[in-house]
Amino acid sequence: MTDFERSGKLRTARDRMRKRGWLLGATLIDGNLGPSVFSLISLPLAVPYLVLRHRAFRDYRLWTLEQLALTASYLPGPDDPMLPARQQCFPLYLLGLAHRELAVVVTVAHVLILRIDSLEGQPRGVLLAARPNEVRIDLSSGPFSYNPTLLVSHETGRWAITGDQRVFQPEPVLAAWRKAASSLSRSA
Repeated sequence: MTDFERSGKLRTARDRMRKRGWLLGATLIDGNLGPSVFSLISLPLAVPYLVLRHRAFRDYRLWTLEQLALTASYLPGPDDPMLPARQQCFPLYLLGLAHRELAVVVTVAHVLILRIDSLEGQPRGVLLAARPNEVRIDLSSGPFSYNPTLLVSHETGRWAITGDQRVFQPEPVLAAWRKAASSLSRSA
């Protein structure tokens, strides 16, 4: 159990995610009623939806980072501390759901790709554990620069960790990976 869970913040995040879903549902239903009604109901709901969405995603990001820190301290061990990590968390707009499936963790000596079993779940599987100098991480902004994506490539596969543009912060992961890869290359 993480500190985020023990403090009750996860319950708050879940409430925000549920309220976000209700607001999205109301705007989608309203959109089916017709354009004149749509503007009367949907526009006033759009601002609370966006605020709740941002807060819920931020909360889930913080919780996931705590989960990843626990996982990183367990897998490579305490002698290989976790540097920045980012998880996939973005909305599936058509379904009104949020999606959280993959995470990348950079430690001093490893890059880990972890599978998270669901939005409410824990990291459950290790898809990649490699040295930073054996991995390539690139940043892609996607179509229209909307969703930033970290593309992690290794000889065994390629993974895309996509995030919401307002919450996802890929630069610390890129900087940590570059530093870890260059320090391993110098010591080799």
